Amino acid sequence: MESKSNILIGWASRDATPAGKVNLAGQFNMRVTKEIKDPLSVTALAVSSQDNKDSFIFVSCDTVTIPAALLEECRKIIKAEAKYFPIEKLVLNATHTHTAQDTRDGGYNYSALTQEESKDLLSPKENMELLAGKIAEAAIESWNKRKPGLLAWGLSYAVVGRNRRAVYLKDFAEQPDYKETPGMKIEKNAMMYGNTANPFFSHIEGYEDHTVQFLFTFNPDKKLTGSIINIVSPSQETEGISQVSADFWHDVRIQLRKQYGENLFILPQCSAAGDQSPHLMLNKKAEQRMLELKGIDSRQEIAQRIKSAFDDAYGWAPNDLRGDLQLKHICKKINLSKRTVTEEEYNKNIEWIKQFQTMQLTSSQERFLSRCQSVVERYENQLKGIFPVQPVEIHVIKLGDIVFATNPFELFLDYGVRIQAGSPAVQTFIVQLAGKGTGTGGTYLPTKKAEIGGGYSASVYCNVVGSKGGAELVEETLNAINKLWQE
Repeated sequence: MESKSNILIGWASRDATPAGKVNLAGQFNMRVTKEIKDPLSVTALAVSSQDNKDSFIFVSCDTVTIPAALLEECRKIIKAEAKYFPIEKLVLNATHTHTAQDTRDGGYNYSALTQEESKDLLSPKENMELLAGKIAEAAIESWNKRKPGLLAWGLSYAVVGRNRRAVYLKDFAEQPDYKETPGMKIEKNAMMYGNTANPFFSHIEGYEDHTVQFLFTFNPDKKLTGSIINIVSPSQETEGISQVSADFWHDVRIQLRKQYGENLFILPQCSAAGDQSPHLMLNKKAEQRMLELKGIDSRQEIAQRIKSAFDDAYGWAPNDLRGDLQLKHICKKINLSKRTVTEEEYNKNIEWIKQFQTMQLTSSQERFLSRCQSVVERYENQLKGIFPVQPVEIHVIKLGDIVFATNPFELFLDYGVRIQAGSPAVQTFIVQLAGKGTGTGGTYLPTKKAEIGGGYSASVYCNVVGSKGGAELVEETLNAINKLWQE
């Protein structure tokens, strides 16, 4: 067991719960609330070599996405307050809770709110600035608090995320009683959260991965100080409520700190999980009966599963404590091919725009109209050869025998599997909704088979980058990982 260390480790966290009335991001309809179910957190982990030749600072945020404006605001604050901080090594990631404050301009029509609803309501810009301040504080503190420490890593298993796309034997156009949802999705024979009792149901579209990966940190006395927990699921078990909440990560924090100490730092990461969620597609009644007989709710059940995985990995991973190891961090700016808008999709959206223009629109329908208009604009730019690629930022970090690889998308699981299969690392942590991508901070990146089936998450509204760009992302990521191992 190693005890000497060439690695410095620092932790910090901040309460990021809004102090006023906010709109919650993550659904099409607006949810204005000042009710707090449980607190939101930002948690920062800074790791560097003793000589500061390389480093990374992860900050995990209880929010739906990391908009480009949020990342830039954080960098601006940190540059002004801590000129010594290695700003290019900062990596933000979202847990993808659907019950945190809206930080994205243009996502909702705030002008449609009543006077009472809009009274004292914090704007997305105000929310973004407040959150950026908390992130910057935590990041700077974690960097300033670095001290020699030890690391261990491992994995275990917990059933949390499940594939949420149902595929059918017949296209929806051939099925009775099917209604289109203009501006929300274009469906052929696949549907997110589709009804499995439908007589035309065929199968669940893709793979599920119940691996939970851990990076444990220790002080020189080998006392546990914190952990990264990387799971293949967004935190959206209670996504539809109208209360501020960190979703199941709140319950995870409670259960782990009860056993391992109130000062334990927990940094959640969501792996490639664009087609995954904690919602069941099958056995719903049996699951509900189980919860009732246990006397717990679904979030507590998920937290127990993650804690059991933590207990398991923590039971053996510290047998190989490391302090003397190589740290190398690459940040790459890459261009990915955008998804092509077809002529059929263009014509369909022209027709839908005309329909919307004859209607008195709800808040959700206004968003759908905007999505239709965006697709039409993309098609017209496409014909002119304008903006054929999407620039994104990815980070690849080698830490001893393991590697972290980030992307800014809700990345379908198959891409994460391909990266892990091609990686020479003992463990490969995929981190989605991280780094700098599209302006809003996270669009789905579907597989080819998902594009064919359509549906929400795999239709043209939901994807700036398509499956061709997904293959390019895998290739660029593996090239970076292999370069680190060759060095």
